[in-house]
Amino acid sequence: MEAASNVFILKCLVARQDFPLPRLFNALVAMFCAYPERDYCMMLITSKNKASKSLMELLQYFMPVVSRPSNVCDLDDVYITHRSTIFGEISLYKLAKEDVSVVHKMALGNLKSEENSPESSTSSFSYCSKVNERAELDHELHVLDAIMKDVLENEFSEYAMFTIRCGNSTRSAKENTSIGFVVLRQFHSHDKLFDHYHLPRHDNHLNGRRAEIISLRLHPLFLVSADLIFRDLARKTNFYDFYFISAFEGYKYSNDLKKMMMVIEPKPVKKAPVYSEASADLKKPMSQLHLPVPNFSKDYLIIYRHKLNPVKWFTNSRKLVIIGFSAVTKAFLRQLVFQWNSRDHKNSENFTCLSRLQVTVICRAGIVEAEYDNLFKCPYCTSSLGCYLSYQNQSCFVRDCCLRMDLRHWVHFVPGLVQQINREKKVVKLESCEIHYDTLMLMCDRMFELRSPEMPMNAHLPSNLVEINYRLNKFLLFYKVRALLEEMPRTYLVLVYGANLYTYECIAFLIGHGVDCSRMIFVQPHRFTGKAADEKEKNPYWDKNLQLILDDILADKGVSIFMDYDFHHYNLHKSSDFIMEVIFQHFPSRRQATFECDLFISFEEGHLHHRHKHWLRAANIELDGNDILVNEQYQTNDPDIYAVGTFVKIRRTPNYQYRFVSERELARKMLHYLGIVIQKDFEDRFSEPLLFQAILPMRYFITKITMPRRYLQSHLNVMANCNLTTYKNKTFCRVGLSTHMLVEEIVVVTKMECHLDFLLHFCGKHELLLNKLKSRYKAHTIHNFLKYFQEPWTQLIMHESFQDLQAENKEMLSPMATSALSRADRGALGDVTDMDFYTLNKRYLELKLLSFLREHRRDFRHPFALPEDFLKLDVLDLERFVETEEDEENDASSDSTDT
Repeated sequence: MEAASNVFILKCLVARQDFPLPRLFNALVAMFCAYPERDYCMMLITSKNKASKSLMELLQYFMPVVSRPSNVCDLDDVYITHRSTIFGEISLYKLAKEDVSVVHKMALGNLKSEENSPESSTSSFSYCSKVNERAELDHELHVLDAIMKDVLENEFSEYAMFTIRCGNSTRSAKENTSIGFVVLRQFHSHDKLFDHYHLPRHDNHLNGRRAEIISLRLHPLFLVSADLIFRDLARKTNFYDFYFISAFEGYKYSNDLKKMMMVIEPKPVKKAPVYSEASADLKKPMSQLHLPVPNFSKDYLIIYRHKLNPVKWFTNSRKLVIIGFSAVTKAFLRQLVFQWNSRDHKNSENFTCLSRLQVTVICRAGIVEAEYDNLFKCPYCTSSLGCYLSYQNQSCFVRDCCLRMDLRHWVHFVPGLVQQINREKKVVKLESCEIHYDTLMLMCDRMFELRSPEMPMNAHLPSNLVEINYRLNKFLLFYKVRALLEEMPRTYLVLVYGANLYTYECIAFLIGHGVDCSRMIFVQPHRFTGKAADEKEKNPYWDKNLQLILDDILADKGVSIFMDYDFHHYNLHKSSDFIMEVIFQHFPSRRQATFECDLFISFEEGHLHHRHKHWLRAANIELDGNDILVNEQYQTNDPDIYAVGTFVKIRRTPNYQYRFVSERELARKMLHYLGIVIQKDFEDRFSEPLLFQAILPMRYFITKITMPRRYLQSHLNVMANCNLTTYKNKTFCRVGLSTHMLVEEIVVVTKMECHLDFLLHFCGKHELLLNKLKSRYKAHTIHNFLKYFQEPWTQLIMHESFQDLQAENKEMLSPMATSALSRADRGALGDVTDMDFYTLNKRYLELKLLSFLREHRRDFRHPFALPEDFLKLDVLDLERFVETEEDEENDASSDSTDT
């Protein structure tokens, strides 16, 4: 009660439209003056009502209060601020000897040493949950002690350390209250960030003015004063660009202001192969502290930045609730978080861009934690890239959502199972709470779902049935295989069912982790290819020719393979939830075959869980078998409910492919449909390639990139393409060309452990644009497509502004070409006119290309030669020639005088 009497509540604040919002700070000062005996001001924002612009302006001076876990959802948002954050002056002081104990106290925070033993029943759970946190804190304290000793004893230390105090800046440090500390040093590795992160180039004026924050602690009430702290830090150190690096693996250091720093978005597409064994960083630390230097080309790092720019918040006005945490969900959340980012860095160069999202994601417990887990180490694998448990099959745009950023900083994740959707109240009911939504997005599709006619609606999966849809399922499979090998090493039977590249990846994992090939049964279902639409759609998860070769490899190893057997049902044990035998039915003979198993791994493509269909039908969402019916904007029969993923079916079948499309492009279209980020020149068709990668048996790595068909009715089936293949140094490459000579498919199978996302730049391009690829292939000058796509000329196509150059050329040439071809008087002299038209446009394109190279010449690793370079060489040669002639004349005259 005494603490409650020290608070006053701000209930309402309204300002006129023409009132300058920054002056509302004076109103907040007047409030504290009206209550001189109160130290805290609290503000409540209801969850159902939108906050006014006046309240949103005041939020920069308040700190959000995290609610306690409970079964009540949609609580009011609580914000609080202290008198000292309004009236107190924040200043920085250099570290002194008497500040060492203060730094220790602030570094420990609320985490105290565990007095109880881990065996105690009352403290064992909390002790185990804080083991890693305590180890990281002990390591950070050890580093801080070494840095403080170096700063106090070494006059020329590379580190700088300050204490942050609140009070009167004109007085000494002892008379002000300590609220935090900061440790930093000069940042020398800025140039190494361009390989993986989207940063503006040519900030040469900041060279020598960049700093890396090692550790920063601050009292939570003063987080709103981040701008003041960074400006004072810049005044004291002469640094103007601050970075903080948080590694995905290894020890982490504290930074209480990282939420007020701008996260640098990773590049959506890389420009070179990323190998697992990158070259070591040769730069050694300047001091004797031996802090670990990150490998910017290999390590997964989260980069925070603050460049002393004013803060600008980006948010969504409507409350989004997403069901599911699929690859499309990750791509959508990333686009929503970095909605301020653009190729020209317009916002990031002028503001410190921060995101405040109203998004709630509902998924099963453990799925999100497993995606961000970095503590598990596979005892069988030497690198994380070649480990099945850590390997991700999507492109780097989706992979980096869990490796080079943490979506949990902006998104509220709620574990649970959906029980009901109330469309009238706009409420999603879980087992323990209800969540209100303005817009509901269904992204709960599953790649693999075994459909059994005898399975009850709410029944759990049998204990020995595994379906790999998330990383959590891979962990469960690992421990089940481990228990199987330990308990019954000679009598076990593993049954694998599926007919896609995911299946072969799992078999490679089983072989590499101790499973005997003779104890493995591989059953492949019959694949129907009679539908014309299925033949025309590009599917990256299935490759008929390569899978025939993989079948021969597995058969030679001793794996029993059965073809064209579809799953029928399985029989459980009488007293336990355990599959004893699985029955399959052959196509077309309908002959049944029974296989006993101790572990059943299914890769049957399902897309929609049977439990999800139950609450979808209860909410009267229209379904078509195993698909959700949507319109071209992905809206269901309820305009406030969207469905996105592989389990949707557009009511009016469009003349373009909308399955097996790029997650990034689909997420960008959803932001357009929701009205959050409006795109110019928007179209419903998909035009960006989809990447899939997997680990194959015998430690081969496959990367397959496919282009979605933009016009299905005007294309032949997939098998009618022109395929160009190369094989060299255990690397197989295949490039598929359409009838219009567009690259529609790129397949690479290699022994090299690397990510080949840079190949996305070349899929969808015309073969003439790729340096006359088909002609060079027929001339036998291309021996390896993977090396061919790494030649210097490819940097031009991979440049961020190359698409703008193509758009300008198309806008200029399309009307001219249309009018030239549609002339009614095309006669005998038409060929001459067309030749002049071709020569004129060719000259125009050459000039545009030269101007593009002059503008972006510094962005390329390999320098391109320009005409003025040869002119300079000619001038130099002429000067050398004149000098040589003059020397010869002088020599001749000297000889004559001597004679």
